Amino acid sequence: MPVLKRITRYPIKGLSGENIEKILLEKNQVLPGDREFAFARSHVIFDEYNPIYLRKTNFLALVKDEKLAELKTKFDHKSKRLIIKIKEEKVLDETLNNEINLNKVESFFQRHLGLSEKNKPKLVQGTKNENTKDFKHSFSDLPDKVISIVNLNTIYDFEKKTNKKIDASRFRANLLIDECEPWKEFDWIGKTINIGETVLEVFRRTQRCAATNVNPENATRDMNIPYEIKKYFGHLDLGVYAKVKKTGVISVNNELIIN
Repeated sequence: MPVLKRITRYPIKGLSGENIEKILLEKNQVLPGDREFAFARSHVIFDEYNPIYLRKTNFLALVKDEKLAELKTKFDHKSKRLIIKIKEEKVLDETLNNEINLNKVESFFQRHLGLSEKNKPKLVQGTKNENTKDFKHSFSDLPDKVISIVNLNTIYDFEKKTNKKIDASRFRANLLIDECEPWKEFDWIGKTINIGETVLEVFRRTQRCAATNVNPENATRDMNIPYEIKKYFGHLDLGVYAKVKKTGVISVNNELIIN
């Protein structure tokens, strides 16, 4: 029976993930705190009080900015403290609670990515409207409120075909599962999954893009993941997307019951 091996959220789009042992999933919402913040490109207009979905190209992301993978980041949701390290050296430690600190953080990313002054990115939050309790915006790659799922054994099968080690973190999944046949998750489209106290509905496969080409360990584009998937399996997909149909807690090592 498939087992949940890792729960990960990505507080700031394009930056490091945060592993979690247990979390409450809310109906029709993303993983709490996932892609809650993003660095908008200088030309992008984003209303934090009335957020709408924008394509990922409007934000700093690995698909275009592989140097983001050089940064090992830690973000505290409660204090809004952001710590960034490069090769174990702390290069930034700021609390994102005032304009001065925000400017320091934005300037850091401008310098790190070699952007001009006029192209300095702006850190934006999914929503600042406290009255929209039922609407939690996420800077996801999809307009839908989704949970992304990746099967570790699918990755292992992919590794065998390419004869290359492929770090699961390239795929930036919310849920990593194990003890499941390779590619079996594609059969779950249109089915529901019971995990812990919650129920998910799988509704589509995850098509992969150039962001997965970036090695998370050294920030180099050392593989063409979409090309390799297409070459060996005849499609561009790895992983699936699901929607939360019932509010409830999930925990690492929960079994998945497919209905």
